[in-house]
Amino acid sequence: MKQNHVSVVVVAYNIPRELPRTLLSLATPYQQSVTTNDYEVIVVDNGSSPAVSESLVSGYGPNFRLLRIDDASPSPAAAVNLGIKEARGDKIGVMIDGARIVTPGLVHFGRIGLDMAPTAVVAAPGWYLGSDIQANAPRNGYTQAVEDSLLQSIRWPEDGYRMFEIGTMDESSVDPWFSPISEANALFMSRENWRAIDGMDERFSYPGGGLVNLDTLERAMRLPQAKLILTLGEATFHQLHGGVSTNANLEQQQKNWILWKTERDALRGPGNFTFHTPSAFVGSLPPSLSPHLARATIATPFRVAPAIAAGFRAQLKPPEESAPTNHAAATLVGLAKGQFQQGNYHAAADILRMASQRAPDELAASRLLSSAGILARHNRVLGAAYLTAIGDAHLAIGENESAALQYRKALDLNPDTVGAHVGLASVRMPGPFYYEWLERFYATLKPDVIVEIGVYDGASLSKIKAPTLAIGIDPNPRATVPLSAETYIVPETSDTFFDRGGADALLAGRSVGVGFIDGLHTFDQVLRDFANLERYCDPRSVLLMHDTVALDDATQRVPPTTQFHTGDVWKMVPALKALRPDLDVFTIATPWTGLTVVSGFGKSGHDPSWIFEAAKRFGNMEFAEIEANLGEALSLVANEWEPVLARLRANLVGEGVQSQPEQLAAAIAEAKGTAMGGFMRRCLHYFGGGRRRG
Repeated sequence: MKQNHVSVVVVAYNIPRELPRTLLSLATPYQQSVTTNDYEVIVVDNGSSPAVSESLVSGYGPNFRLLRIDDASPSPAAAVNLGIKEARGDKIGVMIDGARIVTPGLVHFGRIGLDMAPTAVVAAPGWYLGSDIQANAPRNGYTQAVEDSLLQSIRWPEDGYRMFEIGTMDESSVDPWFSPISEANALFMSRENWRAIDGMDERFSYPGGGLVNLDTLERAMRLPQAKLILTLGEATFHQLHGGVSTNANLEQQQKNWILWKTERDALRGPGNFTFHTPSAFVGSLPPSLSPHLARATIATPFRVAPAIAAGFRAQLKPPEESAPTNHAAATLVGLAKGQFQQGNYHAAADILRMASQRAPDELAASRLLSSAGILARHNRVLGAAYLTAIGDAHLAIGENESAALQYRKALDLNPDTVGAHVGLASVRMPGPFYYEWLERFYATLKPDVIVEIGVYDGASLSKIKAPTLAIGIDPNPRATVPLSAETYIVPETSDTFFDRGGADALLAGRSVGVGFIDGLHTFDQVLRDFANLERYCDPRSVLLMHDTVALDDATQRVPPTTQFHTGDVWKMVPALKALRPDLDVFTIATPWTGLTVVSGFGKSGHDPSWIFEAAKRFGNMEFAEIEANLGEALSLVANEWEPVLARLRANLVGEGVQSQPEQLAAAIAEAKGTAMGGFMRRCLHYFGGGRRRG
């Protein structure tokens, strides 16, 4: 036995790609601050086929030697014990998995750590190459070829510490500076202490050893006055090789755990493993590890809220990195950053995994995925917010069916999930938002006066430009956006405004060019608002009604039972179609809840009693009566500008009315030269209905 000499035992089994890198990382001059006289490396071939060659091992230096077990057990425990038995040093480190590349100071600081206390147990944290745990990574595009490219990108082994730039912590060593660990894949003890625990328990019989590694650390920590010393900046990095444990998928890992835990309980008695908190650290902190330590200082899976100390609140921000060149992946990364900033780490990680499927070469070393994945590991509740975020990700890259499935799952958990309702509405009616339609209508028709019922924050009013006069009516206006036109905001109900003659005073004999009804979301109120506005319409007028396409029965009920709410405004469309054949009525399938366009006023007289008939016939109409055939019932048209503009031109310019024909014709010509005419014609197919006139 050599004093102050380190023996490192490495078990190998069918890892011809991975073993040379592991051995190179254990050889000089890669290993720093040691010479070949300070340590030896013992490779134990646990029955590989073909066998590990003597020349391969000896080629890494005179301090490397090979042992071979021909009739090997599936478990590596016996191979570890053979290596310990044959070790020449008084300090022995064990790597049960030979597919792990180590950092350059492992041997040096392993030896120093053992000198810190006679009962020292020195452990190096375990990491994976790649930005995701290797149970997930392969199904998200991570392959051995991607891993090879990653290592090449950091010019390994010129600086082995750069592996922290392309790796992520494995499940046993998450944020070990602040959280206890359950095992070590490089474990150093004195020869005496290895003897005291009788090495690894060879009764752990499963391939890969089952839970023998966790059991070994637990028994070591039960030695009298045992002290766990953790290497501060040294680690082992697992390579992808199809191993039965680390490279099994999550489903298989769960099955394995049941078998392995049963074996362990039979040997030790029922109970859970103990997690072990370091007594001290040994080593230095390489710069490449600093971002991980900084993230862990602010938040860990065990303390995901931002750290607060002495009045200072640290803000965890997404790490800066280049966006993928793949468009879908870049879109997903953008969404994931938003989820990360909101603290939704589970959603951020899974959205990044979706991105990785599309651009694995670009996201294999993503620090954002590594950070989000680590923070998500102890918070994997599939709540409505998570499902909605995943739905948003699918929607953003055009996977509408998958998006709808996630939104429905979210609503099954929480029927009042606003984001899921918005998502489903967006799936159903894609294309330009209704604000864009308002802006187009206002700019193209150039009306003298626009009256909006329902101001809210003023976003729709802001679409009106001078010299048009804007009148906004709302009992509780909260306009917070800049307005461009001469604007009157009347803080009262629309009923009060019209009953007291407010329209007469402000209009001063002018007609309403465009009226936009977006106030109280009830059929009876919209019916009154429509009738009041029509009194000031002429053949050039257009009335617009928002929220006329209900998403489903629940979101259209009056009074409301959900935050996402259209009310029963939709009833106006069948009412107008049935009772006002003189008007042209159609509904644009614009998100999220449609926009109905009514024109043709003043062409012929009409009996005002239609209002009472509408209230009587349609007030109690059930949404179920039209739900199966929304397209026809609501006269839905595609969310496209050109055909809508042509239809308006026919109504506003025809019938002897010569108002603004040049402007309308020019607008149509402009639309033909843009991409507007190609917007999402498939919405007609969705609703099964077309461009039917009321």
